Amino acid sequence: MAAEPDSPTTELEDAERPAGPDSEPDVGREEAPEEDFKETLKKVLDVQVDDAGVLRKRLTITIPRETIDAEREKQYGEMIREVIVPGFRRGRAPRRLVEKRFGEEVGEQIRAKLVTNGYLAAADLKGLKTVGDPLIWSRDGDEEKLADVQTALSRLILPDEGPLIFRCEVEVWPDFELPELKDIAVKRPRVTISDEDVAKQIDRLRGLRGTWEPVADGAVQDDDMLVASVEMKVGTEPAVTAENVRLFARAQVIEGVTLESLGEALRGARAGDVRTVRAAVPEDHERVDWRGQEAQCALTIHEIKRYRMPPLDEAFVRSSGFDSEAELRQFVRAQMEADLSRVIRRGMRGQVSRYLIDQTRLNLPAGLSQRHAERAAMRRRIELRRQGVPQAEIEKHADELLTRASREAIDGLKLHFILEKASEQLKVEVTEEEINSQIAAIARQYNRRFDRVRDELAAGDGLSVLYAEVRDEKCLDRLLQDARIEETAGPGDAAPPKVEGT
Repeated sequence: MAAEPDSPTTELEDAERPAGPDSEPDVGREEAPEEDFKETLKKVLDVQVDDAGVLRKRLTITIPRETIDAEREKQYGEMIREVIVPGFRRGRAPRRLVEKRFGEEVGEQIRAKLVTNGYLAAADLKGLKTVGDPLIWSRDGDEEKLADVQTALSRLILPDEGPLIFRCEVEVWPDFELPELKDIAVKRPRVTISDEDVAKQIDRLRGLRGTWEPVADGAVQDDDMLVASVEMKVGTEPAVTAENVRLFARAQVIEGVTLESLGEALRGARAGDVRTVRAAVPEDHERVDWRGQEAQCALTIHEIKRYRMPPLDEAFVRSSGFDSEAELRQFVRAQMEADLSRVIRRGMRGQVSRYLIDQTRLNLPAGLSQRHAERAAMRRRIELRRQGVPQAEIEKHADELLTRASREAIDGLKLHFILEKASEQLKVEVTEEEINSQIAAIARQYNRRFDRVRDELAAGDGLSVLYAEVRDEKCLDRLLQDARIEETAGPGDAAPPKVEGT
C-alpha cells in the first residue's frame, strides 16, 4: 500500500532536536518495541468476549492500575530526559513543570498506546482473527456510541484511580476450508461488439456530462434527488431531526437504518408533500437502545432534482472531437474492440469467482452487519470508478447494494473472505506502484488530477478497498494460470456472474 503523508512535526519533536552547546547527548536510551509492550499486556489483561451479531464480537478489556502508572512513569521519564524547558538544561527540568507543559500530550500518548495495544493483545489472547479496526464504545455527551478508534481516543479519559476498562466491537473471520484451487473449469468465449453495446457505452459518455436539474412542477420519479426535512422516531421516542437532507428516491440508509421501501413511498410525491416510511433497526446498530425497534421516518419534500444527460446531438458529437455521430460510434466501437481482451478476462475471473463461491462451505446469515454492507458498497463503487461509470450511476449501484441483504451481497462478502484466504495461501502481493497505476487510470477516466483522486480515496476507506480489488484480481489471474480453459463460441459466457461488490 502507498505510504500515508508524514504527520506534522509536534512540539515534542522540536524539543528533541539539538539545542546548541548546552544540549546533552541522549546516551543509552532504547525505545521498547510495541510488540514487547503488547506481550507485556497479554500477561496482565482481563478480557471478556461476547457475541454481538453476525461475525461480530464484543470485547470488554480491563488494564490494571499498575500498568497505567508504570506507563505514565515511563513516558514522563523519557520526556524529562528529552525536552528543553526554558531556564533548565536538557534533562534537568522539574517534573511538575514538564507535567504542566506536556501533560495533555503525554495523556494522549498513554491513552493511544494502552487502547491500541490492549485491543491487539486481547484479540491475540482470545485467538480472534479480526477484520479491520475495532469500533470502540465511548461517551458522546449523554449518549454512549460506537466510534472509530481516533474518535473514541479523543473522548476517552484515563481514570485517576483503578483500572482502565473499555469495550469494543470487532468483525471476525469465519472458519472455513478453501476448495481445490487448481484445474478449475473455465470457458473462454469468442465475443463480438454489438450495436447495442456501442449505444450503452455512448450513454455512459453522455452520463459523465450529466447534471442534476430542478423539477419545477412535477412528481418524484425513481432515482430523483430530493432535498427534504427528516424526522425519525424509534419506538415512541423522537430520535433524529434534520433539515435540508439530500437523498434519492430509492432505498436508502438513514442514521444506520435501511429504508427498503423509500423509493416506493416517494414515487409520485411533489414538493411540499410529507411521506412516511417504517423500517426495523438492525440488531448491530451503534445505538444499543435502538436495536430491534421500529423506526418511523417522516420526510417533508422541499425540492426535487432529476439527472439530465446531454442529448446525442451535433453539439455533443463536436464537443467530443468528432464531425459526425457515425464517426463517434465508429471510434467507440474500435475502443471497445481493443479492450475486448480485458472484458473477456473479467468474464473468466467471474467464472472462477462463481466456482469459489459455490464450492466453499461458508454459510453467512442474511443479517449482514452494517460495516460489512458498507465495505461491500465501497468495493462496488471503486470497481465502477475503475470502469469510468458516471457518478450518478455509481451512487445508484452502491445504494442498491447497501440497502439490501440479498444473495448478491452475501456472495460478495463470501467471495471477499475466500479471496483473502486464497491470496495468503498463494502469496499474492500488491505493490505501491500497482496501486498508483490504478489511481492514475481512474484519474484519466474522469479527466481529473492524480493527487485529487488519491486524496478522495484516502479520505475514506478507498485506498484499502482499491488494494483489495487489485489483490483479488491478481489472485483470480493466478488461479486462471492453473485453470482448465475451454474455447467456446457463445458470447453469453463473456459476462461474469452477478456478484455485487466484488
